[in-house]
Amino acid sequence: MNLDLDLTYLNEISDGDTVFINEVLTTFLEEMPKDMEKMKSAIECQDHSTVGKVAHKTKSTLHTIGLHDLKSLALQIEQTAKEDPSHPEIIHWAKEFVQHVEKIYPTVKSKVNK
Repeated sequence: MNLDLDLTYLNEISDGDTVFINEVLTTFLEEMPKDMEKMKSAIECQDHSTVGKVAHKTKSTLHTIGLHDLKSLALQIEQTAKEDPSHPEIIHWAKEFVQHVEKIYPTVKSKVNK
């Protein structure tokens, strides 16, 4: 799993506006932990539907900050939760997803210009 940030897209859509880039990264650091708490609760309850919904919610943010492998995993979780809600791997993938997202926080924080 590649957890390197690829800020190419974010730079393109912002025309290199560092204030905007910092806002996006700061929002990620504020909002993604809340989403991961929802995901953890859903995992604990074996709530595949909520797991899929949370995965769906994270995709655009992951795309924007260039976490392509995590976005792909979120898409896999979301689609599987919709198409085969009882699939035995959904919870495993969701746990992996949460672990990877939580590993990326320090890297994202290091990219925020204060």
